[in-house]
Amino acid sequence: MSLPSPLAKGKQSGFDADLAFGKAGEEWLVWLGTPAAKVEVKRERDQWLTTGNVCFEYECRGKPSGIAVTQADWWVHLLTVGDDVRGCFVMPVPRLKAFLRWAYSVESVGQYGFKRVVGGDDNASRMLLVPINHLHSVAFAENPF
Repeated sequence: MSLPSPLAKGKQSGFDADLAFGKAGEEWLVWLGTPAAKVEVKRERDQWLTTGNVCFEYECRGKPSGIAVTQADWWVHLLTVGDDVRGCFVMPVPRLKAFLRWAYSVESVGQYGFKRVVGGDDNASRMLLVPINHLHSVAFAENPF
């Protein structure tokens, strides 16, 4: 779901336009929490705070998993310390997947700090570690990958 443009409803300016713009954002956020929205939520545990990385699983026990198989339209990545949510990233899945494919390809030449790792129960999962400071590329790059 994209945000409707509040200015399309007529001539608004100043405070009224800003209020309508904010209200459209609030409505989108409420929609994100409804069953109509297909959202995948992952919680990054404490380790991100010391490593500066978030983890995206793409395979488990030899089968695609996690980001590789999600049917969601939106991906929410919560950064937690204990039970305290310190922040989050909300990303459209198609852009996130494109970014992670690119990150996976450049990881092999050791650029940007991306790293392929194994972990989880019995080291059965394959994951890509992504430095948190690169996640802005998902949203801000015009043609990121």
